[in-house]
Amino acid sequence: MGCVFGKVCDPRVPDPSVRHHWHVDGIIIDDGEKSEQRRAGLVYILDEAVCYKPRRLDCRKKGEPMSVEIANVKNTSKGKAYTDEATGRQIKKNVIWLETKNNSVTRNIGLLDSRNIDKTYSEMSDIISKHRQKPKIFQYNSVDIDGVEIEPV
Repeated sequence: MGCVFGKVCDPRVPDPSVRHHWHVDGIIIDDGEKSEQRRAGLVYILDEAVCYKPRRLDCRKKGEPMSVEIANVKNTSKGKAYTDEATGRQIKKNVIWLETKNNSVTRNIGLLDSRNIDKTYSEMSDIISKHRQKPKIFQYNSVDIDGVEIEPV
């Protein structure tokens, strides 16, 4: 019953054009000084950002929507456990880490996923690495100032 209720309470993807979305058991936001755990919800890629929407009707943990620009994600990794340095509490769940740096602020965002971490991690890291690649620029039928056509390289 809990599984069915959980799926009903998960938010919908905001736009039908969103192709990449994952249901997560929660997220961890760690900025080095303090750590915050938010409730389960939906993580998706929209407009060059990794977005999070919390589950509805879940009063156990605080949470609000957030997004991180893909350009600010510097590193991705995965692990089996997380230890909160402030309280010393250890969470033994699969965690996908996104290390972000915006100006001088470095944050680690952990996505708690108990289902298929390998598939989620490979899809997410593939999307982020493709976003970082420089686009190939092709030039066809270029004309210089004198009106002479330049051969494409």
